Amino acid sequence: MRATTMAQLHTHYLSSPTTTLIIPPNVSSSFVSVSFSSRNPSSLSLHHRASHAIRCTSQSSILAVETPSSESQPLVVENEVSENSDTRLLAQNVPWSSTVADIRALFQQFGSVLDVELSMHNKTRNRGLAFVEMGSAEEAAEALSKLEGFEYEGRTLRLTYAKPRRTKASPPVKPKPPVLYNLFVANLPFEARAKDVKEFFQAGGSDPFSAEVIFHDNPRKSSGYGFVSFKTKKEADEALTGFEGKELLGRPIRVARSRRFVKLESEMNSLSEEEQDLSTDSSQASDQPEAYEM
Repeated sequence: MRATTMAQLHTHYLSSPTTTLIIPPNVSSSFVSVSFSSRNPSSLSLHHRASHAIRCTSQSSILAVETPSSESQPLVVENEVSENSDTRLLAQNVPWSSTVADIRALFQQFGSVLDVELSMHNKTRNRGLAFVEMGSAEEAAEALSKLEGFEYEGRTLRLTYAKPRRTKASPPVKPKPPVLYNLFVANLPFEARAKDVKEFFQAGGSDPFSAEVIFHDNPRKSSGYGFVSFKTKKEADEALTGFEGKELLGRPIRVARSRRFVKLESEMNSLSEEEQDLSTDSSQASDQPEAYEM
């Protein structure tokens, strides 16, 4: 035989949307005490592992609970909190001619109105739907109780709690493409290769990202100039002043900023793994500073 018991529900504020309580039975008494919370009316489930589960909607602080008094297994109580906002209201059956200002004035009778969204059919006629964000849960509750079923300009308003407004995620900020700072190096020994140039700068305390020597074709021979790139402007400027006139394989080199001093790193990817000795073409020749044109 089942005995009907009463579980008194005490309302508290909880952060978790779902609260589960394990309640051991009292073998000497058929009464259990259940505490749960919900800011809005919510659904409450009571499950008994042995044979049954009772589900009901909580609208008051007193709830009738059936539990077998002879069994010793615990009850599992689940409180499923509504996902609706406690400050945002949905008003339906709004007069088609109503404006945002009209709706704001109507709801301001019950507190501060933070935002009004009116779904529009065209520029002069709405769709009969409005979303109103009140300043507090108490103000929203009062507006709901006073305006639900309220006759407004010949239309009977229908009000409910609305879901929270979705915030649009900001588009990801595209990082700026990495750049390199390029120096033009002239008066190179004809036997010097890109590897020699890079090692020359490294030996002098610099840290170049890449180096290249430009070659003529038919016959293939060094043009006597090339380029050295750096990851920062500071490194490039220090190399510009520090290596001007230094000797490489017996020849004093000349260093200047390339005409395209700043380049995207993606343009230099082919040089990032190993230095290259490149044949002369129009794009490389255009990087020469005017003082070193050949």
